[in-house]
Amino acid sequence: MQTISLSNVSFSYDSSNPILDGVSVVFNNSDRVAIVGDNGSGKTTLLKLLAGEISPDSGNVAHGATTYLMRQINAMDAKSGGERQSAELWRAFNSGAAILLLDEPTNNLDSDAKGRFFSELMAYPFGVVVVSHDRELLQKMDRIIEVANGKLRVYGGNYDFYVAQKRAEQAKLESKLNNTENRISRLNKTKIIALDCAATGQKKLGQTRHKAIRCGNHKAMSGINDASDKLDTVLAKKLKLINKKLDEKIQERQQISEAMRDDKIKIPVPNKPFYSKELVQISNLGFGYGTNRVFDGFDFSMYGGQRIRIIGKNGSGKSTLLKIICGDLKPESGTVKTFGKIAYLNQDLSVLDRDKTIVENIMDISDVLKHDAHAIAANFGFRGDASNKRASVLSGGELLKATLAAILGAENQPDLLILDEPTNNLEIKSIAILEDALNQYRGAILLVSHDEIFAKNINVDKTIYIK
Repeated sequence: MQTISLSNVSFSYDSSNPILDGVSVVFNNSDRVAIVGDNGSGKTTLLKLLAGEISPDSGNVAHGATTYLMRQINAMDAKSGGERQSAELWRAFNSGAAILLLDEPTNNLDSDAKGRFFSELMAYPFGVVVVSHDRELLQKMDRIIEVANGKLRVYGGNYDFYVAQKRAEQAKLESKLNNTENRISRLNKTKIIALDCAATGQKKLGQTRHKAIRCGNHKAMSGINDASDKLDTVLAKKLKLINKKLDEKIQERQQISEAMRDDKIKIPVPNKPFYSKELVQISNLGFGYGTNRVFDGFDFSMYGGQRIRIIGKNGSGKSTLLKIICGDLKPESGTVKTFGKIAYLNQDLSVLDRDKTIVENIMDISDVLKHDAHAIAANFGFRGDASNKRASVLSGGELLKATLAAILGAENQPDLLILDEPTNNLEIKSIAILEDALNQYRGAILLVSHDEIFAKNINVDKTIYIK
């Protein structure tokens, strides 16, 4: 068996922020393995170590297998990007490498190309390591390795197994957090009781001291003072022990909280009904780019509350249709009518002004006062100073949550939310956040996406294929 093994490997681009910290793992030429994790966690770095493109700062990488590395392809044009992606995948599968290393291999692929990729993947006779957030692909894996905080965690199964294990881990953490909270509460009560007992004891000693003073009993007064000092000493020791235990439990609570996924968001239910009639009415649409005709006599309509998904080959006009509906492109012929409030969430999440803070963006987009904007930010996990971060410094997941806060966080939500390949370039955790948000939202959705699982999870009720 041919293998690549990492032994106690550490790597960083910046010595103060290690990407990998003493990790050990073995990849072989017979397994299909997925690497998952948040953006910036070190997934692509791990692929480069396996390919021998970079060397670890410490530890050892033993290359006992041939590899072929296919880098992630970023393309502005879906059609050309899909063609390039398919060509690169063809080269990879024809390389005969003992272990293929594929970085986001399903990006840019339309449904047909994705189907062909899956067929080639399952037929490939050797090992494959993929970095991917595509849950359809992850479902076909033998193992999933999660990269987080410089460490690796290996899950011996496909995506369903991984999700089940993560849920079990979260449930265990929740139970542990609950026990720690109860322990902190009991220690605080013990502290109060100790202080009350000491106060009662000192009060009684004070009364006895007062009697002794009136009687001129100096010997009794000396004994009372000794008893008072002893009581203070016992109390100080007891409080020191209680405070030490409290500090330990508070620190433990902080560690558990940091380990738990705190990604819950809260979308309000508007006090007015969403637009329930026809939202989009397109008749006999004609549009093209030069001599390339995209639409000729195209008709389309949708109503309030519907969740419609548009699919088709790359270059068929899916994104063009969304831009026409939003008014970013003008039709050459035919009529396009829209009704109600419409919001457009594009692939690069460019809705927010990068020079403004989260709160300022919420105020501008949702048209709310600063106090309300802070409350909305808190509902999406941005509490305290975090709400004053500029959009330009947000991570991918933070940018998604801030965008959702600005679009869906207030009561004046859009009647129609338009989404163009929203799961592209999002890690698994962010996709789950997006799904949660869209399932709380009660308006209509018009979606362009090749992500079958995402479409199912947000309850798309109609699919339209554009040829």
